[in-house]
Amino acid sequence: MYKITKRRATLKDFLKLKKYNPFKKWRQDSKAINFGSIFGAIGSTLSEQMKASGFTETDVNEAIDTFKLKDAVNTAISLGKAKKGVKALKYAIVGDKLRELFFGLYPGLMERIIREQEFAMKNYYVRTWTGPVRHFPELKYMKFNSKGNLVGADAILSSKAFASIKNKACNTTIQTAEVYWAMPNATAFNYYMKKWELKSRIFNYTHDSYEIYIYKPELDIVKGLLKKLVDINRQPYYGIPMDMSIEVSDLTQGQYLKKGVEMSLDGCKLPEEFEKDFDPKIIPIFGVVK
Repeated sequence: MYKITKRRATLKDFLKLKKYNPFKKWRQDSKAINFGSIFGAIGSTLSEQMKASGFTETDVNEAIDTFKLKDAVNTAISLGKAKKGVKALKYAIVGDKLRELFFGLYPGLMERIIREQEFAMKNYYVRTWTGPVRHFPELKYMKFNSKGNLVGADAILSSKAFASIKNKACNTTIQTAEVYWAMPNATAFNYYMKKWELKSRIFNYTHDSYEIYIYKPELDIVKGLLKKLVDINRQPYYGIPMDMSIEVSDLTQGQYLKKGVEMSLDGCKLPEEFEKDFDPKIIPIFGVVK
């Protein structure tokens, strides 16, 4: 007879079970919440992202029960705030609550968002901590008060553009930093594929996510090369190890892009004949820390 012991799930438990529900769904739901919150999305925007990622009305109702938000929902309805319907109102209230919890747990993130936005409004650009700059010349021609709010005609004509620029000001400094590692590795990957006269290539990437078409006999070489590249400590390097997970979609097995099998790069190595020809300094312009 089996004895069942109840305990709190650990991160290791979650990683082992991440492909199975309810963990799989929780992981999917959390992506929209985490990414939206990191970039400072307001509750209503966060709720729309949650809805688009598959956060159902049943999920919203469970969240309302979990966070004891029934009184907040009823109060909002009585105050006439359900102009877009009760369902939309419930999504927005849950979005506000999740945003509150997120920034309560990571207060430094909101400080960073405010800092980047204020810097952009003062200097008309932002600078990623790795160096790249993004300019916002439109801000120079907008009028806003000491509290950072648009005034006059700009408050009517430029509010959407202003909100978009503020979002980009805090997003850019995160997203551009990823490219500092991803770009040299992508360049080096295709360089070696050509040098070794192989057929596989990176054909697209966004931020730090590669899309690669792989000739089946070259899969182990591709995995080994990716492992070698992510292990390179590129400047600026602060002792933070890089890692990469991959998902392989085999068209002959009825799979398609982003709907394949997850694989780990742990233990992956280049075959000896390719290992001898690998040079971590092949993209010297980006620098290497030994």
